[in-house]
Amino acid sequence: MKRHAYHLAFFLAAALVFCLLGACAGGSPSTLKTYDFGRDKVPSITSVVGERTVTGVATEGKNEFPSKQYTYQSSSVIDDLGQYFQLLPEQGWITAGGGYNLEESAGSAQFVKESADSGQILTILVTYEENSYTIGITKLVAEIANLGADS
Repeated sequence: MKRHAYHLAFFLAAALVFCLLGACAGGSPSTLKTYDFGRDKVPSITSVVGERTVTGVATEGKNEFPSKQYTYQSSSVIDDLGQYFQLLPEQGWITAGGGYNLEESAGSAQFVKESADSGQILTILVTYEENSYTIGITKLVAEIANLGADS
């Protein structure tokens, strides 16, 4: 009997660790509703257009300048991004970097927004080509982001 109780306890502990490591807490990048940066919640592309195939996920700069990058494959890049780019201003995002042109088969767009954390901003950089797009989100100190603004 003790042996069965030991196995059950081990199984429950293993299941708890599995859940804590993300399987229960987070969603798949192909279906995320938001890209989370602590108190900041950035709407995800999949919250607008539905599930998409994820071909890459990267996280960098964990403390000073955290950055997350998601690469998606899609047969409807221009439609996907048109919907996403319509949502972002409704959520308080401002187009930066000279705007964008979805008429081009490859290009980029940048958006910025004040972070929930004082003195910081969030940037979204979207690069796209015919069958894929990459969405990179970075949190920056506002003073660093404004370098050169007065020149």
